[in-house]
Amino acid sequence: MKSRINEVLESYREFLTTHDYKDTPILTAYVDIDPTNPDNRRDRPAWLIELKNEAKRLAADLDEAKLKRRATQTKWADTSEMVMEYLKDRKPTGRSVVLFTDHSDFLAVDLPVPVPTKLYYGVPEVKHLLFSLDQHKKYLVVLLSGSEVRALEVFLTRTTDELRVETEHELGRRLGRTANAHKHESRASEFERRFTREVAKEINQHFLGDPDFERLVLGGNVKHAHAVKNALHPAVREMLVAVEPIDFKLPKTEVARHVKAIADHHELEHDLAVVDDLVARFNRSGTAVVDRQGVETALARGNVRRLVLPYLSDDQDLDALIVDATLGGSEIEFVCGEAATKLNELGGIGATLYYAGGAS
Repeated sequence: MKSRINEVLESYREFLTTHDYKDTPILTAYVDIDPTNPDNRRDRPAWLIELKNEAKRLAADLDEAKLKRRATQTKWADTSEMVMEYLKDRKPTGRSVVLFTDHSDFLAVDLPVPVPTKLYYGVPEVKHLLFSLDQHKKYLVVLLSGSEVRALEVFLTRTTDELRVETEHELGRRLGRTANAHKHESRASEFERRFTREVAKEINQHFLGDPDFERLVLGGNVKHAHAVKNALHPAVREMLVAVEPIDFKLPKTEVARHVKAIADHHELEHDLAVVDDLVARFNRSGTAVVDRQGVETALARGNVRRLVLPYLSDDQDLDALIVDATLGGSEIEFVCGEAATKLNELGGIGATLYYAGGAS
């Protein structure tokens, strides 16, 4: 997913830099086109009705005097038609889509999770886009039992409590063939060491060759799993979330549920660590800020390494800061649950800095 996020951010930066978004309001449209929803497969899909209702809601919120001008009415009508036709003609590759337009040109991005249909006008509304990409995690689950290996891909999304598991992964079949080739080793210990190295080698190659994998879980026989853990490349070992005694023969949906429980705990701990790191940097070295003014000053000076935000914040003033951070090349990190509450108590926003003293 990291490669996808970088690709999207590059397109987004290019759109913003070629469109005068500070002087020309941008229309942002999030549309829940989820093809798994039967209501979206009707001749008059649910997303179309929701989008038209949102357009009416937005028009009611805007300056009525401006909307009465014929030129303005024509512009909005043309924009609505452009968005509707684009969505009708395209084949969805995600569960929802977000479009940014200045009424003459637009950027569209498919999202892997459903996002409620909503229109925004003014500063580009990008936090839902970034969050939906960042929180859709791809886990590799490798279960070991004697000379057998199962490997599954599990996709998890925190805010929607969704999980999806792919069919048995080729990695498991490949390792199974390797095991059969060596099962007649003269000594069990020799086979075990060789097989451990082969499993770790395959996992290393798979992780280092696919930047979309962000998390690894090892299960099955815990003794074998720990042996494989110790044989992993250090860069891959850092991605290991847990070694758990997950039953090797569990159906894949049950494996996915186990992984989701592991992932929920891991992501919570990760978020709390992010906020704790902010506080520690702020108190110890001054290489972090935990208030709005400090973040604004650091952004103006190009001194924000990573912007940390609670999700989901209703504070639309944050949108301008997110845009500035995105254009400046800063990382964006969202925290949820207990960590978001803690961040809100501190000041509602934070940032790690490249150097101390740059926010004063």
